[in-house]
Amino acid sequence: MNVYISLDSTAQSVGSLEIYNKLKAQNKPQLNIKKYSTLGLMWLEPLLELEHNNQRWAFRNVNEKNIDDILQNPQNSKNYLGNIEDQPYLKNQHRVIFRHLGKNDPTNIEDYIRLGGFLALKNSLSQSPQSIIDKIKKADIRGRGGAFFPAYIKWQTVLNESSDTKYVICNADEGDSGSFADRLIIENDPFSLIEAMIIAGIAVGAKEGIIYLRSEYTNAKNILQKAIDVAYKKNYLGKNESYCFDLKLAIGAGAYVCGEETALIESLENKRGLVRPRPPVPAISGLLDKPTLLSNVLSFIDIVRLLEGSRDMHTTPIQLSGACKQCGLFEVSNDITIEELISEFGVTPVDDVKAVQVGGPLGAFIPKEKFYLKLNNDELSKEGFILGHASVVVFDKHINMKDILLNLIDFYIHESCGKCTPCRIGQTRLKEILTDLPNNAQSNLNLLYDLLETMKEASLCALGGLTHLSVLSALKYFSGDFNIGELK
Repeated sequence: MNVYISLDSTAQSVGSLEIYNKLKAQNKPQLNIKKYSTLGLMWLEPLLELEHNNQRWAFRNVNEKNIDDILQNPQNSKNYLGNIEDQPYLKNQHRVIFRHLGKNDPTNIEDYIRLGGFLALKNSLSQSPQSIIDKIKKADIRGRGGAFFPAYIKWQTVLNESSDTKYVICNADEGDSGSFADRLIIENDPFSLIEAMIIAGIAVGAKEGIIYLRSEYTNAKNILQKAIDVAYKKNYLGKNESYCFDLKLAIGAGAYVCGEETALIESLENKRGLVRPRPPVPAISGLLDKPTLLSNVLSFIDIVRLLEGSRDMHTTPIQLSGACKQCGLFEVSNDITIEELISEFGVTPVDDVKAVQVGGPLGAFIPKEKFYLKLNNDELSKEGFILGHASVVVFDKHINMKDILLNLIDFYIHESCGKCTPCRIGQTRLKEILTDLPNNAQSNLNLLYDLLETMKEASLCALGGLTHLSVLSALKYFSGDFNIGELK
């Protein structure tokens, strides 16, 4: 009997490693214990699956005390779910980017090949770099870092630059609160990212790649480094008959601003993580002043799926967290509304919800009356909201939004790199004004609007330039929490 259990960070945080060790220690010959990738269904972890006689049964919230009962009498266990693929929260998803989750040992390259891994690389080697980029353009693949620019523009710009040295950098410094999609890929499907980096190098003419990883992701670091070592041994990395491409990991130092691409490059050059004025853009003058293709994890994976032929539609991997009964990763079509996400996948009545914040700590607070909106950037932007990295944090109906906003402002103050005055000084003045409300409400609000406009227009990066989204949405839709009456 095969026994599958995930050692993903989330699963480990609720005891999966202890269960795995206990099962291994029993040394039962009839049990084949396998560490597998998570399905991203966080509320079910530790999730265990048994495979016997071509049937696969799943068990939720397993612990060290009930694991023996489950193995002895599986279908009578209170943790029994049946086949996980039949559960609506998984069955109703459309997984493209995350299609390997729950089907592989993350660091087993044979598992990766069995699932169609390196088919995109094989297809890329049979065509010209321009043909690869033309396919990306035709598919209208957009960057998933938040700006949603057409992805091909960066690739084409780097390809067009004449230089003996070019770089490919993956931004895996996933610092937004409520975001964990990049970590899920790296911990559970690292070879997809490695394949993507190789293809990017071939397409733009770069022989060196760097994955810039968030310092807090220690489990991801160990898994990714092991996968890179395996890829070198199997001759996918390094020099072979078809190409030469080296890949290494770089670990950030914990600064939120290094998720901004120019600050990230400064960090890689052993400088303080400060935002660079643009132009020039990194695609023309990036790392060490060389043309640099810099994109994030999901953007790269999306292109692998395109080139391997498994990308049948555009999907959005939504990371749902906060006051929901079911939190986790839900990859769905662009047509899903906020209400559908919360009620059908989160299994939480929308009447129990006060607001959601979409797109990380710089995103707007969206009130319940706007939950009819679809979770795609085109529709959200019409209302002045952003999709960003597609994180959705749910706040319950009892929460005070002024408290939440002031907490966020503390985060902005702490993470401002200090290079530009509007952000460095503005965030502190902003907290003073908001804290003083409802005193001198009208004069304080006039000052606040002027300050936010200055920050929006004059800040060097999104940390200052997008602060107005959370502040203005909180004041507009939840003015009662600030005791300032209804705003128009």
